[in-house]
Amino acid sequence: MWTKTKSLFLSRILTVVMTAMIILITFFIPSIAEWYQDISVGEGLLGNKIVIPMCISIYICEFFALIAMRSLYVLLENINKNEVFVEKNTACLRRISWMFMLASVSLLIFGLWRYIFLFAAFLSFMFGLVMRVLKNVFEKAVEIKSENDFTIWSEVHKCL
Repeated sequence: MWTKTKSLFLSRILTVVMTAMIILITFFIPSIAEWYQDISVGEGLLGNKIVIPMCISIYICEFFALIAMRSLYVLLENINKNEVFVEKNTACLRRISWMFMLASVSLLIFGLWRYIFLFAAFLSFMFGLVMRVLKNVFEKAVEIKSENDFTIWSEVHKCL
């Protein structure tokens, strides 16, 4: 039977696997960029030679992805400890949001060489925006929880 605990465990495992894949891809970026240059048909504003700009863009995006994956893992660990509506989780969601927004800037710049990457920049920005909204929801939930905890503590303190 599938439970919340199993789902959370699977999410943590998939986060670790994805992080390992991101690190593994690091060693193949130049080959991937050369392969993409050979098979791609489109052009951009700045021409056909894309290997170096693509490598730079992917390395930058990888850096942001690793930070986001670390934050996601911390978020999942906190949830596993039943620490859901806490400031640490809001900070994790904020960091993930910013990493996607910054990756979209890198992809936007690379879009000058290949227009298709403008679409990838749009998707990255959109995901960052969704994460930002989730962060705002969590932030409000943390505030409400804090107020409720304070009210309960005040009532208990009055009784003593």
